[in-house]
Amino acid sequence: MSILPNAVSYLKGLFLTERSNRNIEMMSKQMDGNYQKHHHFISDSPWDGKEAMKIVAKKTNMALGAFEKQGLMIDESSTKKAGKNSVGVSRQHNGNLGKIENSQTGVYASLSNNEKVCLVDARLFLPAEWTNDKERCLKVGVPLGEIFYKTKPQLALDIIDDLDQQGIKYGWIGADGLYGASTEFKNQLDIRNKKYVLDIHCDQHVFTEEPEIFIPAKSTGKGRKFTKFITTSKSVEARKYRQTLGDQDYKSVRIRKGTKGWILANVHVKQIYTWDKKSDQAIEKTLIITIRNGGETKYSISSFTIQEKTPEEFAYMQSQRHWIERAFQDCKSDLGLTEYQVRKYSAWYHHQALVMMAMNYVLLLKINRQDDLPLLSTADVRYQIMATLKNQGANLGDEMEQMLYRHIQRRKDIQRYYPNNEYFLSDS
Repeated sequence: MSILPNAVSYLKGLFLTERSNRNIEMMSKQMDGNYQKHHHFISDSPWDGKEAMKIVAKKTNMALGAFEKQGLMIDESSTKKAGKNSVGVSRQHNGNLGKIENSQTGVYASLSNNEKVCLVDARLFLPAEWTNDKERCLKVGVPLGEIFYKTKPQLALDIIDDLDQQGIKYGWIGADGLYGASTEFKNQLDIRNKKYVLDIHCDQHVFTEEPEIFIPAKSTGKGRKFTKFITTSKSVEARKYRQTLGDQDYKSVRIRKGTKGWILANVHVKQIYTWDKKSDQAIEKTLIITIRNGGETKYSISSFTIQEKTPEEFAYMQSQRHWIERAFQDCKSDLGLTEYQVRKYSAWYHHQALVMMAMNYVLLLKINRQDDLPLLSTADVRYQIMATLKNQGANLGDEMEQMLYRHIQRRKDIQRYYPNNEYFLSDS
């Protein structure tokens, strides 16, 4: 039996059900009322959610065009969950809440080209208390071959490897400080010859000159030989290096378009070196420091050299993480990314894949209508679908009129900050 009718029905439920009510019971009322059928489809049906994500990734990759301008962004998102029976739920750090909370966490990937973005892959994080309890994992359907602990950076590498195997093309990888602080993650990206721009913490140490790495010789003929690499070169915290800079060391750049004018920043790039103490040599990298008008300072490290990219390009790549955060916002508010009540492993992947399908649909609409509807939003699309499917589309004309009115008002507000109308000009 084809899963397509059930998938279409579930997608309708995501679009039609009001926010905070997108559980299967409430969504079924917006579909055909058959709760059992939809519960089976999302929880027990044998279709592969990861395979469905692959379709989304390929369609998104082709739709965004200009592969070298596409960034593959990695980030995690946690959802507060009650109880302890849903797969992966435990007391863990919830970045959305900024504290330890009973939560479920996924590692996600998005593809973006400027403001055009779509989530394309995800992996559920299984805390050690789960992977150390084989029976508990099997009870919720975790495949036997996947019952072992992986850190979030390791899950991110799995995503990257899978996307590469599918032939997905992109210009670089971006991620926040959790991944930028992971020596293993950076080393593995270097082994894979990946280009990246990873945020780092302000206290991360770097070498401003290439350090001399060596194994010290024995001072006498007695005793054991030294086996560990050392250096006498001095490293410096990124924030302390910044304190040595003057205004002349920065370049003023435009990061991206905001609705109230260009987001501006001063950017500094510096050839630096990082060293894994297990290695006999340091690796050349580029340190990126940006200070925005409000004073916010960001630090990143890149495998691109200063000769390969301009300060403007480094700042652009660093700023693209903004769009995966916006993707999370849209998916949570309008597509029900976190509004699920499932316990099983496959069900989590089923729901994530269907939300990504919905987001891909919205992305394709935005691209196809960017000339005549440049302000089209995920919420606009959802309202149009609701008006089309409810009451045989009787309210569609009214909703379109309201949408166009909203766009006219937004355009007027935006144009006050862009006298040359450049906000609506393509960046591609």
